Amino acid sequence: MSRHSFRFAVCMTGILAATALAAPPTAAIPPIPQAPTLIQPGGAYQIAWLELAGGGEPVRVFLALRDGKPVQFWSLQKQLPGLPKAEGTPKLLTDGLRGQTAAGNIKAHIDLRLVSIWAPMRRLGMTTLSLDLKAQDTKLTGTWSTTGEKPANGQVSGLILDEASARQANAIAPGQDWPWFYGTLSACRGPDYGKPMVDDLAAARPLWRSETVSLSGWGTGVDARYKTRAAYGTLCGGSSSPVVADGLVYLYHYRPSGDADPQGPDAEQLARFDHPQEREGFRRFFSTRADVVVSCIDGATGKTVWESVWPLKQGNYQTHKWRGNNHTPAIARGTLVVSDYSWGLYAHDAKTGQLKWSRGGGGPVPHDHGAVGPVISGDVVVWATSGGTLGLDLATGKPLWNGPAAGSARRMVIDGKERILLVGQTLILIDPASGQVLARADYPGGIDKKGRKDVGRGPGANLVCDGPYIVSFETVKVADKNVGNIFALKVAAHAIEPAWTNRIQGEMEDGHVGICIANGQVYTGFRDRGAYCIDLATGKTIKNLPEFTAHSNPTYIAVDNRVFWQPECQHGRQRVQLFEADKGTFAPLGANWSPPHNDTTAYGEMPISNVVVDGRLIIRGMDGIYCYDLRKQPAASGR
Repeated sequence: MSRHSFRFAVCMTGILAATALAAPPTAAIPPIPQAPTLIQPGGAYQIAWLELAGGGEPVRVFLALRDGKPVQFWSLQKQLPGLPKAEGTPKLLTDGLRGQTAAGNIKAHIDLRLVSIWAPMRRLGMTTLSLDLKAQDTKLTGTWSTTGEKPANGQVSGLILDEASARQANAIAPGQDWPWFYGTLSACRGPDYGKPMVDDLAAARPLWRSETVSLSGWGTGVDARYKTRAAYGTLCGGSSSPVVADGLVYLYHYRPSGDADPQGPDAEQLARFDHPQEREGFRRFFSTRADVVVSCIDGATGKTVWESVWPLKQGNYQTHKWRGNNHTPAIARGTLVVSDYSWGLYAHDAKTGQLKWSRGGGGPVPHDHGAVGPVISGDVVVWATSGGTLGLDLATGKPLWNGPAAGSARRMVIDGKERILLVGQTLILIDPASGQVLARADYPGGIDKKGRKDVGRGPGANLVCDGPYIVSFETVKVADKNVGNIFALKVAAHAIEPAWTNRIQGEMEDGHVGICIANGQVYTGFRDRGAYCIDLATGKTIKNLPEFTAHSNPTYIAVDNRVFWQPECQHGRQRVQLFEADKGTFAPLGANWSPPHNDTTAYGEMPISNVVVDGRLIIRGMDGIYCYDLRKQPAASGR
């Protein structure tokens, strides 16, 4: 595939997706290919940060170029000169990029569309931003202009970096890895950084937007109740989280295959769209199949290193309200293992993208039934499903052992030994090398449902582990109300034993809470009681911050003495609160931060994890991956 056709595919798929609950296809669905297509785009990559002045308040924008041609754009403000006033829930969409570089002169034209995806759901305006730039070493100067309701123009200044310079400044250091959903092990904690980070997320510096375009998460997704929203950048590509290893960022997502067209009144609605991107977005809502996409992104620049696309490989599913887990990859020993929403499993060479082995997949997406993702322990892939657990050889995918069914699995290291915890209404500890069951315990708490014990959503994605400790929440009934307590179990010899229960009896919005463990402390929060810091060894409350209330599907992650808390991860808004979390302390740092990108979330069961490695915050947005620099900058010296 040529670089031009690769960029065309990325631009087009940035606005496309589909639904499993759709009209029948107008033509026969082609057979699923036997293998994915591997794309490895070439050409020199550059990234630039520019300031547009002269049109009112200065606007900062990001521009990426491959072989001198613009391939990605990001504005830190949605209100650009030439566009009408934003309203509702605004998103600035990049519909197309054109241009070239000759003799140090960069000409770029970026087609932009301002939309609102909720109250109202419609296009607000369009503009084309044109840049005429002159490069001198790393400095850029020139002019800009916009079309639209109120055309404007002005001056540009900025900096441009080639790949070597960007890597020297921003490469992610060796060992700074986030290899699966839960971070380094199973505590929602990243690798120790050991250097100063910002004390307020308002000081986070945007670094790049990925060249790869991924589609919306569930939280901003289109739904059958309001299909026309599909026209405005909200077609879903699932809510998998990014993972990081060896300076590279990986993401599993999907794109609709375009195998079906709307019928009847929906076809009439399609004809009413007068914008090609909006028309195609709505059309692809009705697809029945989706392409499985695995993207590898350079952590210093955001460029696409490789992308594997398996056409038609999974069922296509579009909804705002997905109440299942979200398949997230795992990486170890140079192998990336990916599961998809049709429960296929794939192993790729992490550096080259070559497919090493695969098993299953190709069917429909089970309603609200997803996996946390595979677990890698040594040379074994542990694949936990409701039908049983498989141990597979990491290199070949060959089955090694069969084990009990489980909702998900966690990797634990206890006294230097690798263990896997299978999570469900029964907690089962196994040896990952052999699959041998070492210990069992019933999940605590629960309420009576017609004679059956219902433990609620505690055994879901938010159960975490640190050393021998297993920490989650139990659901109990108090005064006819379901409330939550935080508990810990401890692995001792060949038993899983109760360690403590902190009887907070807090209200859990949508039935669950988020948890992370760091520095011997447990962090969590409740809707009515606020945020908690709890001693891991004793279960005693160290500090309660009642004003920091938790809401739907929250997530906590920790790195060093920082906790990053997103109190609501269900309705499309990414707002993150930073806390200081030294041993014995728990205090907010700065205000709740709204990052300046097109944001998204998952929905009801398993959040999209924010990733922090080497002083960088990596976030999945509505249309790609975004990276922010949290490294504390040296204070400017005075004269």
